[in-house]
Amino acid sequence: MVKEKKELFARIVLILFCLTIFSACFWAMNQTYDPLARYPYANDQNREKILTYLDSDDIDYIISNQIHPDEFMDFIDVPGFDIRYCRLYTLCKETQNQENDYIVNFVNRYRTHFTAGSLETLLKHYSYLDLTTFYENEMTNNPTLKLVEDPTWPLLVLNNRTSVYKYAPQDLVSGHGIFLKQEAMDAYEDMNNAYKSMLESSDSLVLEKGYTAYENIFTEYTSLSTVSPEYVDTVFLPAGENEFQLGYTVALEGYNQWRTQVLSQEEVYKDHQYDLILDALDQTIRSKISWLEENAYRFGFVVRYPRGKESQTGHAYDPFVLRYVGKENAKAMKEKDNVMEQMNFSEELE
Repeated sequence: MVKEKKELFARIVLILFCLTIFSACFWAMNQTYDPLARYPYANDQNREKILTYLDSDDIDYIISNQIHPDEFMDFIDVPGFDIRYCRLYTLCKETQNQENDYIVNFVNRYRTHFTAGSLETLLKHYSYLDLTTFYENEMTNNPTLKLVEDPTWPLLVLNNRTSVYKYAPQDLVSGHGIFLKQEAMDAYEDMNNAYKSMLESSDSLVLEKGYTAYENIFTEYTSLSTVSPEYVDTVFLPAGENEFQLGYTVALEGYNQWRTQVLSQEEVYKDHQYDLILDALDQTIRSKISWLEENAYRFGFVVRYPRGKESQTGHAYDPFVLRYVGKENAKAMKEKDNVMEQMNFSEELE
C-alpha cells in the first residue's frame, strides 16, 4: 500500500515536472516566434508599426492575400482602419486624393454601394461630396435609384431608375445661345442648314434648350410642384434623371409651349389625345414636326419621346425633344421603329 502511494506520488511529480518543462519551452519559443516570419515584405521600417496596429487575424490576412505594405501603411494608424478594405482606401487615394481619415470613413460607410471596379469609375466622374450626398439623400428618398457609373457614355438612357446626379459633361461648345457636345452641335448645324435649304426661306429649327445643369433642372422641376408628382415625371424628369444634363439632347422652338399644354391637360397624356394640342399649333410648326419625324435620323437625331411609345419611355409624347445618337444608330432606330429603351447599342457615336 505504501509502495503504491509512493509510485503514484512519483508519477504526479513526473507529470508536473514534464508540464513545467513544456511550459518553459513553450514560453521560450514564444519569445523567439516572429508572427511576420512568413510575410516577405516586413522590414525594419514597417515591422513595428504592423505589429502595433494589426492583430494576428489581420497579419494572417495580409500574408494569405500577399498584400504589400504600400497598400495599407498610409492608413494603418487611422481610426476605423480595416485591413480588408485597404485596397479600396488606396484606390480612392490614387483616383481622387483626399485626407486619409476622410477616405477611411468614406469607404467604411459606403462600401456596400460599390466594388473595386466600379469605385474607380465613379471617382473619375463624381466628387466624394456628390457620392456622399447621393447615397445619403437621393437613395434614401428613392432606394431603387441607381447612380450611373460612367455618365460620359453618349448613348446613356436616363429615367426614374437611373441618375447621373450632379455630373456636368466636359468639352461643351456654345452656339445659338445653348451648350452641347461638339458632335451634337455639328449635327444640329447640318440638320438646320438642310431644313432651311429645303424651304428656301429664313425659317429655321430654332433651339430653345440644350445642356442644362443639375441646379437649373432642380429649380425648373420644383416650379412644377402644383402638378401631381406622378404626372410631372411623364413630362419633365427631375434633376439627375434628366437627359438635358448629358449634352446630347436639344429642345426646339415650341417645346415650352407644348410642355405647358400637356402639363395643364392631364387627360391628354392619359388618353393620348395629343391632337388636341397639335391642332392648336400653327401650320408651320406642324409641318416642322412632320419634317423632323421623317428626316432627323439622317443627321443622327431621333425624337426622344415619340408618339405611341409612352409605355416604353415612360414619358409623354414630345415632338420637340431630340436626342443625338449618331447616324447609324438613328437609322437603325428609324427602321425598327424603336426608342432608346428598346435598343441594345453596340456602337459608339460615329
